[in-house]
Amino acid sequence: MTTSDSSKHDAFWGGARSGLAAATIFVAALSGTFYGTGLPRIVEALIGALAGAVCFYGFVLVARWLARALRHAPSESYVFLVAALGAFVVIRATRFRWSADLFYPAAIVFLLAQATLVGAAWAWIRSEGNRKLLGGLMAAALLVDVAGFAGLAYGGRDPYPVSVESEGPGPPRLDAPNPGEPGRFEVETLTYGSGTDRRRPEYGEDVTIETPTVDASKLLPQWKGFKARAREWYWGFSLEEAPLNARVWAPKGEGPFPLVLVVHGNHSMEDYSDPGYAYLGELLASRGFITASVDENFINATWSGDFRGKEMPLRGWLLLEHLRLWREWNRTEGHRFHGKVDLDRIALIGHSRGGEAVAIAAAFNALPYFPDDASVAFDYGFSIRAVVAIAQTDYRYPRRVKLENVDFFTLHGSYDSDESGFHGLRQLHRIRFTDDAYRFKAGLYIHRANHGQFNTTWGRRDAGPPGAWLLNVNPIIPGEAQRQVAKVAIAGFLEASLHEDRRYLPLFRDIRVASAWLPDDLILVPQFEDSTFTAVADYEEDLDVTTASLAGASIETEGLTLWREEELHFRDELKQYTSGVVTGWSGSEASYTIRLDGVPEPRVAVGEDAVLSFSLASSKESPDKSDGEEEDGPLELAVELEDEDGQLGRVLLTEIKPIVPPLETRFLKIARLNRRVYKASWEPTLASFEIPLARFGALDLSRLKSIRFRHASGAGVVIVDNVGFRSAPPEIEPEES
Repeated sequence: MTTSDSSKHDAFWGGARSGLAAATIFVAALSGTFYGTGLPRIVEALIGALAGAVCFYGFVLVARWLARALRHAPSESYVFLVAALGAFVVIRATRFRWSADLFYPAAIVFLLAQATLVGAAWAWIRSEGNRKLLGGLMAAALLVDVAGFAGLAYGGRDPYPVSVESEGPGPPRLDAPNPGEPGRFEVETLTYGSGTDRRRPEYGEDVTIETPTVDASKLLPQWKGFKARAREWYWGFSLEEAPLNARVWAPKGEGPFPLVLVVHGNHSMEDYSDPGYAYLGELLASRGFITASVDENFINATWSGDFRGKEMPLRGWLLLEHLRLWREWNRTEGHRFHGKVDLDRIALIGHSRGGEAVAIAAAFNALPYFPDDASVAFDYGFSIRAVVAIAQTDYRYPRRVKLENVDFFTLHGSYDSDESGFHGLRQLHRIRFTDDAYRFKAGLYIHRANHGQFNTTWGRRDAGPPGAWLLNVNPIIPGEAQRQVAKVAIAGFLEASLHEDRRYLPLFRDIRVASAWLPDDLILVPQFEDSTFTAVADYEEDLDVTTASLAGASIETEGLTLWREEELHFRDELKQYTSGVVTGWSGSEASYTIRLDGVPEPRVAVGEDAVLSFSLASSKESPDKSDGEEEDGPLELAVELEDEDGQLGRVLLTEIKPIVPPLETRFLKIARLNRRVYKASWEPTLASFEIPLARFGALDLSRLKSIRFRHASGAGVVIVDNVGFRSAPPEIEPEES
């Protein structure tokens, strides 16, 4: 063909060119809705379509000009195809962020299908060409379209089904009220804010309590240029007059009540996140906690850009400014919250980047100056006693925050495709208890939970389109089930921490005690450590695998095919900030022994209710070769304690609770793409095991000789960390909730 297409097929090729143009403009219109500018979606689509048309026909003109300049006369259909491909390059570069090896093949197939469909349809209408052939071409193009759109709509499947069953009856039910059920207090709701918000009436004309603005400019110097102008156009304020907005759920009563601030993470700025924790606010207020969901939407991502973590100090600082408000209100005669707030009992809860922000706030709370700009003085000193991190990030702020003497709880879902690693454990491992008060820290891994469903406005897909179309969402548990776990766990944590109701502590050591309050068939992996814990082996002391962290203790093994100590990593290769020992055995009896006969007596100084405590996870590593997979069959491990008199106590781990197999996930429907983006299908997720010392019989613990992990039969690999002893927490009369 030359400059014009063959006259015999003019209708087909004319239709094909129209199909290419229409397909390009359609995808451009679709991608226009991805921007989230705050304009109506139809307006965004029209803008996208207009931009796509200009881009497409611009490329047509460029292609024709180049053809003339090169004295070459290609077919008009080739010109249109090249123009469409050029426009698709621009579309991908601006918003359609699929990987190139997926986007471009899909674009070519889509364009050719639409060209064929419209071309054949137009030739059919014009009665040009073989109607059977044209009908076949239309059917084939439609089949491609249906298959493509069905593939995008398909929710995926769980390629790694797993179940965990207890051999025994399990632990007794917790002897305490269900913390996931409403408490005895009536709840009032209100908002506070600037009173001038032009986007949200609840913080504007309908606000209950007007609050002053704050100058946050030094906390986020990156608020400048077009990014700042676009945000200021949308919100109507600059960072020099940042608002302190929140919605509040407060118990009705005399008080004073503990105060809980909840803060969202990064999400589309125009899709407000703070209402998404009402389920927590209502529950906690009914149980005697004043709860406020803080609005930080104005520093979230938007079409004009994301601060990419540079805003993390501001996220944390704003929480402290909110606490300053509450302190002032509590002291102000005549204020509705005068004397109502127990400022000695404060908790911060954060989700995603908010989870990192609450840790930053707790650290900033004790500082005299902003560490990134010491011209900003701090004067806070609040009694922040508890921190909760939901699906936390822990790498946005370049300084690794270390906290002391706070209770900490983190929870995470295995199908979190936004934060694919349980990064809250990084923060957990950096917390130290250095005072005489009772403290604890805990984690909970929820298999098949995702990132977004902890917030009712975020939803089941952890990304917006077009990335959302690639997510494997069918394995994800329902949102109500995920939030029920969050309600029980978070409320139980705050009861144990702020109300000091120790009855809820077993919930974090073995979540099965709360099984009657939780959805059926969930796999939940808890971690727990408290200030009574004494480590025998935490694998942080040195490079020598024969030494332990307790002075005088040593390690020996027998029959192992694998034995090494290593720093643990998540699937995304970030460090977990803890090390463990990896042991493997194959086909014969083997053991891993921590010897204590070199430790001065008394070797274990604990009370009658003490437990042997350690964390353990099974591994997919082969016991025989590092790049294989574990053999099938349940792991059989026993723990033995022996004293100097030769008295031996032995407990099978399966008598305590099941050993959870490696929990594998596939975040994307395309397995090859999933491996490239998310790397490993699993990550070491250790579970806490606690064995009451009474289960080992009448041993002389002051003269304990050894702790032995005996691998009785079969084959397998396990990871063990934090072997030691924990005493019973001090008894405290709980407050009524």
